[in-house]
Amino acid sequence: MKDQNKTKEQLISELEYLRRQAKKPVTCESVRTRAAEALTNSRQLYQAQKMEALGTLVAGVAHEINNPISLLMFDIPVFQKVWEDFLPVLKQQAEEEPGRKYGGLNYDFLKNNLSRLIFDMDMAVNRIAKIVTDLKNFARQSNVAEKELVQVNNAVENAIRLSQTTLRKSKVLLELDLAPDLPLIKGNIQNIEQIVLNLIINSVQAIDNGHGKIKITTRFQNRDGRIFMSISDNGRGIAPSIQGRIFDPFVTDKLAEGGTGLGLSVTYSLVKAHNGEITFQSKQGHGTVFTVVFPTVLKGKATKILVVDDDESIRQLLVRALAEDRPYLLDEASNGIEACIKLGTYRPDIVILDLFMPEMDGLEVCRNIKTEQELSHMKVVVTTGFPDHPKLKQIAELGFDNIYYKPFDFPDFLEVIDNIIIKSGDNP
Repeated sequence: MKDQNKTKEQLISELEYLRRQAKKPVTCESVRTRAAEALTNSRQLYQAQKMEALGTLVAGVAHEINNPISLLMFDIPVFQKVWEDFLPVLKQQAEEEPGRKYGGLNYDFLKNNLSRLIFDMDMAVNRIAKIVTDLKNFARQSNVAEKELVQVNNAVENAIRLSQTTLRKSKVLLELDLAPDLPLIKGNIQNIEQIVLNLIINSVQAIDNGHGKIKITTRFQNRDGRIFMSISDNGRGIAPSIQGRIFDPFVTDKLAEGGTGLGLSVTYSLVKAHNGEITFQSKQGHGTVFTVVFPTVLKGKATKILVVDDDESIRQLLVRALAEDRPYLLDEASNGIEACIKLGTYRPDIVILDLFMPEMDGLEVCRNIKTEQELSHMKVVVTTGFPDHPKLKQIAELGFDNIYYKPFDFPDFLEVIDNIIIKSGDNP
């Protein structure tokens, strides 16, 4: 009882300290939340440090193994060709000396088995070479170069084409549920394809039943401007004994299926290199779901857009298209004068501006923007159905060269807006 009272006193003291530090009421729920956040941050830091140390280690190991493996890969095919040329000579000698042995083996054994032995050596050395390649990939994945705007669905479809042979051999049913018109992410498309491919192969290797199924889903999360991709299977699940180490190199329960334990390690590094997150849920006998989340070019402060067009139907179409999957802050103006008034109060990041409007047209609005120093950061997209009109040249001379010609192809138009945002650095 004394120990219990002491524990209560300690808890009260800790709560009082937290209350003084936060200067706001502390509840048991808030303490649990903070503890959970601290634990999550600690685990993430530990994982990052561990992966960095492992990256350094495997880079050195790969380098040391690479040279002798390269020598073997060169020598074995030469040895095979020499053996094929030497076999007739050996046959003639065996006829002259029937009882002679070569390395303790007679001619009949060598004739029937040596080619297979050479083939096995070649297969083994190529498997080691693949492991070395995976090690090198793992070591350098934390620094992804040549990032560009990438459509995640395109990477998924490319990875599926690359995995067709594996899927066909395994007779696994693949189901796709890809959300249309996803925002772009900034990344390397080959690396995103590798992430998807690795997770597909991981799922195929986990399926040991006759009704295998893999489902790939992509969605846009409007609340935080991120894309998530899930890859689920109905395989045997991940053994509880390795779930805490599944992203470490050489940790696998799929050795019988040819797994090296490097695929998920490389995947983890690639996801982190894209500022993403990867998690999984798994229960033995009930399959596994891997979820990857990527920040999009829209993540960050919400971009403010002013849509200016005297045609109400066009204006409403633009607003609906921009609001559907993008976390933009939107406002409207029906003519140039109204637009100039709102420029001073709403201060948009982007103005979508019709060229021809009554009272004040798009050219005059552009001139007003150009003369106001406080509006110099503003990006303007001029829309028109007259691509050869001379006013467009005058607008371009003012420095506004983002021109979009009607009629609208909305997926293309949204991509134009996304590109302007990423180039301007509004949402890094």
